[in-house]
Amino acid sequence: MFTKLILKRGESAYGYDRAKISKETSFLGLISNILVALLKVVLYIFTGSISILSDAVNNITDCVSSIISIFGIRLAAKPRDKDHPYGHGRLEYLISLVVSGIVLSVGFQFLKTSVGKILHPVAIYYPKFTLVTLILTLAIKFWQASLYSKVARKIDSVTLKAQEKDSLSDTLITSVVIISIIIEKFTGKILDGYVGLIVALFILYTAISLIYETISIILGRGLSDETKHEIKSKVSTYEGISNVHNIMATDFGPDNIVVIIDAVLDYNLTLEEAHNIVDKVEREVSDLLGIRLIIHPEPRGSGSKIINSISKDLKKIVRESLNIYSFHDIVLEDKRIYIDIDYNADSVKKREGKDALKKEIKDKLKSIYPDYEFEINLDAIF
Repeated sequence: MFTKLILKRGESAYGYDRAKISKETSFLGLISNILVALLKVVLYIFTGSISILSDAVNNITDCVSSIISIFGIRLAAKPRDKDHPYGHGRLEYLISLVVSGIVLSVGFQFLKTSVGKILHPVAIYYPKFTLVTLILTLAIKFWQASLYSKVARKIDSVTLKAQEKDSLSDTLITSVVIISIIIEKFTGKILDGYVGLIVALFILYTAISLIYETISIILGRGLSDETKHEIKSKVSTYEGISNVHNIMATDFGPDNIVVIIDAVLDYNLTLEEAHNIVDKVEREVSDLLGIRLIIHPEPRGSGSKIINSISKDLKKIVRESLNIYSFHDIVLEDKRIYIDIDYNADSVKKREGKDALKKEIKDKLKSIYPDYEFEINLDAIF
């Protein structure tokens, strides 16, 4: 119910208002975290259980995470300005790192507490309402994780995905507390320290995974193979365009992903005709996929006899080499010819290997065209 309401409130004729939806979701998460934390603090007062107190402190850190997310998402949604012409969207990734760091610190704290309970087990008296209260908080956390999950996938929010995983970790922690209480009640054995150790390791793994994922995006992880294939297939359907390659992406935030591709058009098109084709494809594919597409056009064929001749010889070189996939952008300037080569970056990794590959291509072309100088640019294909 809340998911539909939040999405409906953030929907407009232009799609979803991600900032508004994220802010309202985080605020709802904050309210539920405060409720859960208060219930567990009350339980600690009645029981003196370190396990319950640790769980309560964990939920308090969730409140801090929600507050950070609310203000951080608001900052990330700020419009472009003179100093930040591409907007502030990357702040959302930095917020995700902060949330992940909080989860990591909680994991270490819970690890320390669990080891302490293993070394120094203490039997605790739990009132009858303890299990009922903990199960109630567990249900709230499951609902919270479900809310984060549905909204995050709808608007593709890294921050809300981080909070979803944090909520799921919380359900495991509370589950461990409940299981240990039940076992202690019926067997007298205190196992919450051992099980808590396993959960703490899981929390640490979750936090490290989130940190790795977010840092990968900030460093320029690029597009997934599925997204690349989708862009290629969409662009290739337009009349006049063929051989879409060299896809590069720059992520300025989930709402501002710039994708640059090379696409081949007939060389005998006029500048106006080529521009009209490219402009139409950029506009329609950008709207369809929610990206900002920029196309660099390359000519198919040439009015130059020497370039056509070199193209034929390059096709032979490509067929004979295991490390060369294709070539493009053959440009003639006086007696110097510039060529872009797509090579196997998984096989040729070191600089020495790249230099050797360049020399191999140059030597083969130079032996056929001794009057020309060749400049080879290698484009990595993974």
